[in-house]
Amino acid sequence: MKKVSIALFIGLFAFVAANAQMKEGKIVYERKINMWKMITDPEMRTRIPEFRTSEFELLFNDQASLFRSVPEDEAPDPFASNGGERGGMRFAFRMPETTTYTDINAQMQYESRPMFEKTFLVVDSLSPLKWKISEETKTIAKHVCKKATTMITAQNIRIGGGGGARTMGRSNGDTTNRPTAAITPKETEVVVWYTEDIIASVGPDNYFGLPGAILEVDMDNGSTVTTATEVSAKYPKKELVQPTKGDKMNKVQFQDTMKKLMEDMQRGGGMGGMRIRMGNN
Repeated sequence: MKKVSIALFIGLFAFVAANAQMKEGKIVYERKINMWKMITDPEMRTRIPEFRTSEFELLFNDQASLFRSVPEDEAPDPFASNGGERGGMRFAFRMPETTTYTDINAQMQYESRPMFEKTFLVVDSLSPLKWKISEETKTIAKHVCKKATTMITAQNIRIGGGGGARTMGRSNGDTTNRPTAAITPKETEVVVWYTEDIIASVGPDNYFGLPGAILEVDMDNGSTVTTATEVSAKYPKKELVQPTKGDKMNKVQFQDTMKKLMEDMQRGGGMGGMRIRMGNN
């Protein structure tokens, strides 16, 4: 009889624990981008802070998720070069407010990407990532997380060369020593930490496919780190909707479009000495 009671207690405890796992809610993330790893020009480095920090949120349930940026304050952008003009050039860096909707059931993803005064709607099927899970753990936002790693092919846009930052964007029309642009793929390691306290297989950007929600993503050894700061079971359910506006295309078409736009910008004497990473698969 005693053994039966113990078995019933264990079964009841397991049932309660399983039902205590979150199936829906909101996760707030802080993203830190190491700008000095992206910018090769020493002079340009002196004009900006080493890190740029921004905030994102993930709304989710067991069927879909929506990852989006939190609007920035109207305060002056610290990435405007020392408050404005220098050498006929103004350097400012603001991340586009991309919204990523993932349909878990249909295995489809919809990304609304504002770029160059246009909005692109990138629609494609989900591309599974090959995860390697370890037993290493740490606590993030009061949740115990496990470590997992994967390799991705990141598209790196590098703009540099010529005479450096001082030659580009001049107002006097001087186009000598224009910077050159190149887009090259790079195999990049991604380290994530996920929690089984949340049973939805969700995460920031295009990261998913683990037995729980991803609370931290470290891309390319600290180049971009996205970490959860808050987890809540409450979220605005009416805002978890699929984006529909924009020029519709798939990921390959979008990357080709961005390459052409960047090359056009380079020919017009645009940015210099900067490398931008686009996408993660």
